[in-house]
Amino acid sequence: MNENNKSLIIIGGGPAGYVGAIRAAQLGAEVTIIEKEEVGGTCLNVGCIPTKVLTSAAHTYSTLKSADRWGLKVNGMELNFPQLMKRKQMVVNRLVTGVKSLLKTRGVNLIKGTAAFLNEKQIEVKTNDGNIQKLEADNFLIATGSVPIMLPIPGIESEGVIDSTGALSLSAIPKSMLIIGGGVIGCEFAHIYHAFGTQVTIVEMLPQIIPGEDEEIVAGLRNSMEKSGIKIFTGSKVSRIVPAKDGKKIVTISSSEGENNIEAEKVLVSVGRKANTKDMGLEKLGIKMNRGTILVDDHLRTNLPHIYSAGDCIGNWLLAHVASMEAEIAVENALGEDKKMDYHAVPSCIFTHPEIGSVGLNERQAKEKGIEVKTGKFPMMACGRAQAENEPEGFVKVVVEKTTGKILGGQILGHRATDLIAELTLAIQMGAKTSDIINTIHAHPTLSEPTREAVLKAEGRPIHMM
Repeated sequence: MNENNKSLIIIGGGPAGYVGAIRAAQLGAEVTIIEKEEVGGTCLNVGCIPTKVLTSAAHTYSTLKSADRWGLKVNGMELNFPQLMKRKQMVVNRLVTGVKSLLKTRGVNLIKGTAAFLNEKQIEVKTNDGNIQKLEADNFLIATGSVPIMLPIPGIESEGVIDSTGALSLSAIPKSMLIIGGGVIGCEFAHIYHAFGTQVTIVEMLPQIIPGEDEEIVAGLRNSMEKSGIKIFTGSKVSRIVPAKDGKKIVTISSSEGENNIEAEKVLVSVGRKANTKDMGLEKLGIKMNRGTILVDDHLRTNLPHIYSAGDCIGNWLLAHVASMEAEIAVENALGEDKKMDYHAVPSCIFTHPEIGSVGLNERQAKEKGIEVKTGKFPMMACGRAQAENEPEGFVKVVVEKTTGKILGGQILGHRATDLIAELTLAIQMGAKTSDIINTIHAHPTLSEPTREAVLKAEGRPIHMM
């Protein structure tokens, strides 16, 4: 327990803020959270959780449509979209209630409002009910998250042009949707709405969708998406959006090959997010920033020693699970510990179909660092469980240091890849070698077996492939 009985104010109640609050309370601090909307932030309310409800429904719907492959006959199946949206909100409400209960049980004071610094030790809070409070604390944690980026495209303010929040609150399934941005969010929504019957087009400015991911993994995903009927334009950008009849939009796509016009009922702008640090008085305090992103050291401390920051607003990894870990480290340091944030084994999960899970270095990144590596790949189609579940797409790929056998990275394309990546994440975190995976018995028949098989392949001794 923290014997100093310090006070801590956390601005923002998302995955960084509320997790940091619980950890600080465990250490004996007096904790207050300032949150203008609902606890859980973007992730729980309009991001990770609600999209996964829709992703799950989309996968189930697609599976039922192909039920005849198992000898099952499904009659009268239809999508009740309003009911699905009700379930989405029910799941969100249940989890928000759970977080509030955790905070209350830990004695965390939750204030609904917005905060701005008056000086290094004091903030002003404008509560949602119209009151103004001035609060002081020994330490602060800024965890205000991020907001969607909107591009300066002519016509982008038109009705029917939405962001990811809007895509989660539609009243009906659109017949067509053009998605600007082929990153994680764009590809996830593409799979969701395509499964529900929407004609989907993705426009990505860079040469590949999901930039930064392993090229082989992305190529496999793109092949699957295009085979299902999703249209993808890479190396292209949207130059204008013009209203058309019946509320539709004419979207002009420009590339080195010229222009192309596509008609769409909805246009989803999904080109990334930026730090949410506006109007907080940070510049007045002299907190060092870079284009709105708060700069911190490896202890998550700003240049002011009693002010810490974590999550999307520091711009390292815009992932909820990273934000939570950063917040834990930040508040532990604020309350007297000395811990550094470690980013060398960060799992990334993309909930497309098939899914993508990745961690550590991919092959290109390792070679760019001058590391001599060997790789191993094992196809999901050779996995008995994947075949039994009619999920044969994808593969597991591991990146191994050639001289030592140390596992440097792993990428998985396939069913439940976002769960399966945990084994390789732990392996990289612990500095495991290929022998550690090989000597671990993997249950049969399961989707975990391809991981061991990929490692065996890297060592030149595969069992279930040539």
